[in-house]
Amino acid sequence: MKTFRPYNSLLLCIILFPAFLSAQGMMKDARRMHRDSLIAKFNNPDTNYIKLYPDRFIVTFSQSYRQFDVNSFQTLTHDTLNLGSPKMVADANVSSGLSIDYDKISISFGLKTYPSTPDDIRKKGKTTYKAFSFSFGYYRFRFEASYRDYHGFYDLQTPKYDTSYKHTGIYAQNPSMDVRSVRIKTFFIFNKKKFSYGAAYFDTDRQMKSAGSLLLINNVYDYLFKSDTSLIPALSRADYLQYGNLNYFRVQGISIGPGYSYNLVLWKTLYANITLTSGFDFQHRTYSTSDGSYNSSFWRVGAAADARFAIGLNGKRCFASLTFLGDYNNYLSSGLRIEPEFKAVDFNFGYRFPFKERKWVKWMKANKIYQWL
Repeated sequence: MKTFRPYNSLLLCIILFPAFLSAQGMMKDARRMHRDSLIAKFNNPDTNYIKLYPDRFIVTFSQSYRQFDVNSFQTLTHDTLNLGSPKMVADANVSSGLSIDYDKISISFGLKTYPSTPDDIRKKGKTTYKAFSFSFGYYRFRFEASYRDYHGFYDLQTPKYDTSYKHTGIYAQNPSMDVRSVRIKTFFIFNKKKFSYGAAYFDTDRQMKSAGSLLLINNVYDYLFKSDTSLIPALSRADYLQYGNLNYFRVQGISIGPGYSYNLVLWKTLYANITLTSGFDFQHRTYSTSDGSYNSSFWRVGAAADARFAIGLNGKRCFASLTFLGDYNNYLSSGLRIEPEFKAVDFNFGYRFPFKERKWVKWMKANKIYQWL
């Protein structure tokens, strides 16, 4: 009968433990490779439909016509003089922008470039405007973050209720009115293999054949409307009762809903796109007046919609496009409705520059955070 010796078992464990760890590692690597291969299979584009440019540095110049309106409506009093629906407009119509795209990342900004004439300032007041945006793609997702700020508005409805407008041509103005928008929009693209949203609006790649996709859209945003006196023009305030001196209105919300986008392509170069989305909007609102007579904070369900159109030429190196973007929100409460609308028409022209991957670029692409993007 052999004597049991503990050191034999210890020696056996020492020999087998590294093999066990190695087997565990191989299984983990196999699972990761299987997962990565599945991701590649279901999310990588079909090169017959989409041409990618991961090694190009893309520069795009934009000339834009932008309009931001804040429409207000009241149902508190009988509006015989049509005072209850002012349309506050930011006179920041012409702006220029620049965007830079490389691989997964897109950065852009725009500034008002058409100077207001003294006569424009006299009639409409002066508007200052800033906009910045950042976007990137991750498999079937596209993320867009934007910041917009408008300062100085005039009431486009002035001729309806102010008889002096016929002689002076001067709109009711609110130089202290400020509207700031911060928004993060997420697109989930169902037909990632054959459809490229970026090809239509960012020119980061090319749609080679016609294709479309159902979308799932999510928005997280923060809207802030404020003024030194009131967001409502002076001649309209009496009809708005408790809202007459409303000088602070903030909405923080999240919306989710379906959408659809389609790229029509001719001769692999000429294209047109239509994108439509809508959904429910879950909002937290805060109201306050300059005299402290009315304050309120509550949750409400509303509506949101988005329409985008594009047409352009997308070649191997050069591209040009004309795009339209419209955002709409509806903030309805007892006796008051506020509807901000953003519309933009952009003419874009750009070029894809060859870009050699230097050490810092390889380091960036090897970074785990960048790979996650």
